[in-house]
Amino acid sequence: MREISAKVLKEMMDKDVDFVLIDARAHDSYDREHLPGALSMPSDHLGEHVLADYKKERTIVTYCTGWSCGASSVAAQKLEKFGFKKVLLFKGGLEDWKKAGYATQKQF
Repeated sequence: MREISAKVLKEMMDKDVDFVLIDARAHDSYDREHLPGALSMPSDHLGEHVLADYKKERTIVTYCTGWSCGASSVAAQKLEKFGFKKVLLFKGGLEDWKKAGYATQKQF
């Protein structure tokens, strides 16, 4: 897996690059606030069956709260174990995203 920054992720979004953005935190954290277009897939529930609809060549980006949160790394490692070839890790997560001044989404 390769680590990317908030700037690189934002550029991918702005250029409409085809990728899946996975929020690896718990569902309630996702509901409070998440990155635009992210899907809620907590790392502890992430299994091969959850990803059955995605091709192994699809680019997948994982993130969680920030540098101190390990959920995004766990999710990325699981994805690679399941055979996904283009896994990107946004280790800075929600904290770096907001620090860069980028917009988030909230469910409630």
